[in-house]
Amino acid sequence: LCSPRSDEAMENITACLDALRVLLEVPWPRSKFGSDQELSVELLNVLHRLILTREFPDIQLASLEIVQQVLFAAQEHVKEKRRSAEVDDGAEEKETLPEFGEGKDTGGLIPGKSLVFATLEMCVCILVRQLPQLNLKITGSPGITAGKPQLLSADGNRLVAAALGILSGVPAVCSPEGSIAVLPTILYLIIGVLRETAVKLSSGHLPMTVAASLQALKGVLSSPMARAEKSQMAWNELLRSALVTILNFWDQDDSGQELDESSLLTAITIFILSVSPEVSTMECLQRQCIEKFKSAMESKDPTVQLKCYQLLLSIFQCPNPAVSYPYIHSLISSVVAKLQETEKNKPENSAELKVVQEGIKVVAAVIALAEEEHRSQLVACFIPILISFLLDENALGSVSSSAKYLHEFALHYLMQIGPQYTSAFKKSMASSPSMKARLESAVKGNQESIKDKSTSKHPKNPGKGSSIQLKTNFL
Repeated sequence: LCSPRSDEAMENITACLDALRVLLEVPWPRSKFGSDQELSVELLNVLHRLILTREFPDIQLASLEIVQQVLFAAQEHVKEKRRSAEVDDGAEEKETLPEFGEGKDTGGLIPGKSLVFATLEMCVCILVRQLPQLNLKITGSPGITAGKPQLLSADGNRLVAAALGILSGVPAVCSPEGSIAVLPTILYLIIGVLRETAVKLSSGHLPMTVAASLQALKGVLSSPMARAEKSQMAWNELLRSALVTILNFWDQDDSGQELDESSLLTAITIFILSVSPEVSTMECLQRQCIEKFKSAMESKDPTVQLKCYQLLLSIFQCPNPAVSYPYIHSLISSVVAKLQETEKNKPENSAELKVVQEGIKVVAAVIALAEEEHRSQLVACFIPILISFLLDENALGSVSSSAKYLHEFALHYLMQIGPQYTSAFKKSMASSPSMKARLESAVKGNQESIKDKSTSKHPKNPGKGSSIQLKTNFL
């Protein structure tokens, strides 16, 4: 691999790469690479030259797989050194523990000797070849410019996804100071791939590169270095800047192709749920995030609305009230209002039906999370909405399948709410006899339907009555 001839058969190179991969799958040789940084750097330099001289996706992918293994070996080595230091009787005080990982106390990474630097070189080489817009020398700007989002080939997708997977693991081999030094580059590349490939596909599927960038982003934001005492403050500043960059993508509409709003919403949700509250609850950033969700609710695209509700549900259920409550307070009224609009404009297809169903799930989840004093108000708003989706027994056979499914879905939630929030439920029923009558009719029709299905499956045995009595009067 160090000196391949220009006419070297691809099979020979592939065999060498396969041998290295198998070698690094075994713990003992992997530990030797992990403890010998010079050897690891030399191997990565050899692989770097290989991908520069061999334009074969299979060879490049195999090379990246070995880079991933070498990085994993280094992660294991650093983790073991940290563990050994923590249990060492001579280093009981946290302040006396030496810094392990690249960068030590200064954050310096020396080209030619640094495994992190060699890893970044490999990843940048792959990413810039597939997405030249990421090269600052080409764009002539220190920021991520608004280029036209693009679709890559299948091989290009796999190469970019592999490079992003490697990038997300780099902070784990760094010291706190070292992680600060490499974080801007890592974020730039991950967010840059998201920006350049977040194409809105007619199929609704997520491009592989976008899925990989979101996964890599989550991996980086979840890094222990984001919360390490010596690096947290610097990480917070850089992560705020990264979130601002993503929020600004909505305003870059001169690229000629629509960005996938669902992907961008997912990216900011990953930030909201993964970073320290010191980052995600900063008022100006929080306000912008809330506005993006409000805007998505008004989208004419049902897939965007559906994704918006799904992401909001995950935010609302965040166990940290400092994170979830501002979003609940700012957005739940909008969700309720959208459901109220559905009373007049019923869903006409399965995509619209899924949006309404997800909206119902969101409101039901907030009711479960609400404090007792606010819960009755929410239940009082929610019940009329659900009852408005119920159909007359005689109309069930003539309506669209979407209306029928919505009827069944709403009835299911009403049957749950009744026993759960009895007092508020009874109060709502008492305030509107027409709602009560409509619900009773729906419950009766549902049970007759169940009875008919049961009868058709099991012919009635004369002389024997039903042994199961269903409770229907829960009002």
